Amino acid sequence: MVPRLLHAAVLAAFVLVVSPAAADHQASTLPPPSPQFRPAAGWIVRHPTRSEQPDTSASMMIAVTTDDVAVLHPFAPFVGFKRLRQRGAMIWATTIGRVATSPFRPFPRASWPLRFSSFRIDRSWEGQPAPNIQQRLRAVLVRGWNLDVRVYFGTQHPSQPSLAAVQAELNRLRLPAP
Repeated sequence: MVPRLLHAAVLAAFVLVVSPAAADHQASTLPPPSPQFRPAAGWIVRHPTRSEQPDTSASMMIAVTTDDVAVLHPFAPFVGFKRLRQRGAMIWATTIGRVATSPFRPFPRASWPLRFSSFRIDRSWEGQPAPNIQQRLRAVLVRGWNLDVRVYFGTQHPSQPSLAAVQAELNRLRLPAP
């Protein structure tokens, strides 16, 4: 029950950040800045654009394994996930907001950098685009930021090298400046 409520809260945050009604209501505020990934061999990093995916947030950053760059062109996650190779991975990190200003209660606290072994594993979920796609997620409070991080694999059984590569990429994830 709690994971569904957490998922609903995260989706509501995306809607709040990008909906026109929310924009009118919060005209003087901007969406929180996105987290960043430091550059690394084997990964492509970028912000998705609203022209590609209208419901994306300016607070979102995507990292995808280099050989899976087709996932990003155009960025349409539930279509792109189907393009992930068996050894491919995509990390989707979104800043929900500073705890002091967020309309949501703080997420559970976590240490930094995030430990991939603490992510929840979803082998099937509502809206799953293909049965081979595995989702792992973590919504946490870190250094005053509510952060939602999701990892998608092109297989239900990622290899140890794939898991290690994702942990290394998570180690390169940087929170927005305070």
